[in-house]
Amino acid sequence: MSAYEVSILMLTHGAFKYTHKTLSTLQKTKDVSYETVVVDNLSGNILKHFLIRWQAKGWLDKLCFLNYNSLFAEGNNIASRLADQNSKYYLLLNSDVEIHDPLWLRKLIDKHEKGMTSYGLVRDNPITRVDGYCLLIDSDLYRKHQLSSDYQWWWSVTKLQAEVLNDGHTVKGFEEHEDQVHHFGGKSGQDFRKAKGLQTDPQEIVGWFNGKSVKALNSIDDA
Repeated sequence: MSAYEVSILMLTHGAFKYTHKTLSTLQKTKDVSYETVVVDNLSGNILKHFLIRWQAKGWLDKLCFLNYNSLFAEGNNIASRLADQNSKYYLLLNSDVEIHDPLWLRKLIDKHEKGMTSYGLVRDNPITRVDGYCLLIDSDLYRKHQLSSDYQWWWSVTKLQAEVLNDGHTVKGFEEHEDQVHHFGGKSGQDFRKAKGLQTDPQEIVGWFNGKSVKALNSIDDA
């Protein structure tokens, strides 16, 4: 059995200030056994140096330096393979967030049903969907589906949640979550603009869901 309930998967690409804020405030987390797996997407030497120091400090457990920017989908898939395979859940966590509530993760797990649960929701663009900056998923479902390499950036999360829904599981997101987690957003540069699948037709995306819907909730207290 794993010693961890959750493996937190995190990608880094520059943004020293925000990466530090994410990892330092993550240390507030209580009442959940977790490991933190960091895959670095070709950051500069300063951040790499500090990632090594932060690992020695105990802020992260596993660290992988890539010699290219794998972007979102491949990077998280790599992180999932480095994670403890006995962890019950994987949590995709961006490196530009700030943890406010020590029980943020415990609350997310307690409201989770088999499938995916997130802090972060996108409404009607082109379909209501959960965001991917703080996203909990059962590890067996992640290993089954993975993030599609055909959609290297945000549509990979959309495709994954459609597949989870079509498998008969639940996908839910909380729109208001400032008391738990703040997401700064857009702090890792513009490399994503060249990502494969970024210009996918909106009607194709809607079609992935086959009429199934994400549970869109205002806050975690509404679940």
